[in-house]
Amino acid sequence: MLKNPHTPSMDKIKKIGILLTQTRSPTSKEKALWDRHGYTVHHQALLSVRLLPVKQLDVVPQAIVLTSVNGAQSLENSDWDRSIPVYGVGNATATAAKNVGFIKCTSPSDKPYPCALNLINWIKNNLDPEDGVIVFGCGKHLRHDIAEELSKFGFQMSKVVLYKTEPVANFDAEIEQALKNRNIGSVSLNSEQAVKAFASLCETKNIVFKDFHMFVSSEFLKKCTQQLGYVNISVVQQSP
Repeated sequence: MLKNPHTPSMDKIKKIGILLTQTRSPTSKEKALWDRHGYTVHHQALLSVRLLPVKQLDVVPQAIVLTSVNGAQSLENSDWDRSIPVYGVGNATATAAKNVGFIKCTSPSDKPYPCALNLINWIKNNLDPEDGVIVFGCGKHLRHDIAEELSKFGFQMSKVVLYKTEPVANFDAEIEQALKNRNIGSVSLNSEQAVKAFASLCETKNIVFKDFHMFVSSEFLKKCTQQLGYVNISVVQQSP
């Protein structure tokens, strides 16, 4: 759930348009959540995702670690043993892994919000390096290299790049017009790559972007957004 999103009083003003920018389409639950907080939802993926061919594993790992839904979806056509435990960064990632056939899928670090650092700490405290290799399935662009971090604590890690993301070339025509007309006044961003992509597209399309209300998922992204000149920024996390 949204935590302190600074929403308007709905009996005084009309709903504000918000642009959600994740690569997947928002669920009905997500739309309803923003609606309850006074927003009309629009969606525009800022990054295109290319799933990569998945090679056979040359070891039998003790676990698979995934930090995105994209990574889980890329395993759909793999021959990886579905009985290997999967640890996802959040509930959405664990659910996506279950949807492609993995049996033991959990998200031990989902609260208070999905976070790679929380997942790293959970693995350090609950898994044993002596039990075997851990496979880290990830995208090409990483903020937290879980394989690198856990190797410092004696874990034998195998990093497998499962997908690539690239900035989209343009806004959809309707989204571009809504941004220019301020029918969209808020934007939700969940990665550094997406933050930079949004600012770049706004500059290309001559959209005055610095007065949008930006919702980001971490203090790190808030700093990234501030560095690009935004001033109206809220960090939105899931409620405990």
